[in-house]
Amino acid sequence: MHFWDKYGNIAQLLFVKPDHALLKAMVRFWDPTYRCFTFNEVDMISTIEEYSTLFHYDFRDPLRIY
Repeated sequence: MHFWDKYGNIAQLLFVKPDHALLKAMVRFWDPTYRCFTFNEVDMISTIEEYSTLFHYDFRDPLRIY
């Protein structure tokens, strides 16, 4: 219960099936120097809202560590 209180339902991510094409694209466009995605010299960084949509998880609790 302590883990659940601290992290919520994040363990459900273990059951998400990965999209291999998406992972290949992420690896291709990831820039480790800047720690963001780069498309045609434009840096793109995901927002909390985008992660919330991708993972189907509500990240609005300010007291949880994500």
